[in-house]
Amino acid sequence: MHSSLAVTTEGLPLGLSAIKFWTRKKFKGTTALKRKINPTRVPVEQKESIRWLENLRQSTDLLAAPGRCVHIGDRESDMYELFCLAEEAGTHFLV
Repeated sequence: MHSSLAVTTEGLPLGLSAIKFWTRKKFKGTTALKRKINPTRVPVEQKESIRWLENLRQSTDLLAAPGRCVHIGDRESDMYELFCLAEEAGTHFLV
């Protein structure tokens, strides 16, 4: 599960603004597979990291005030596509 939690500037939780469920088709051998495939050559739509883009879109649409939102992500969210989407949506983010 990958979720986005909306909170006020005072830290009051408002609830989930987006959620994404997924399952991996294959657990064993994923490390070996990463050695064979260059992840920079795989389209973002085929990666698990697409969840960052989908959650940013859903949260921004739901809250209807993208300029007032700050999306916070861990190091996995450090991706060019997310930077471009945040700029396009007029929202802010922190990695």
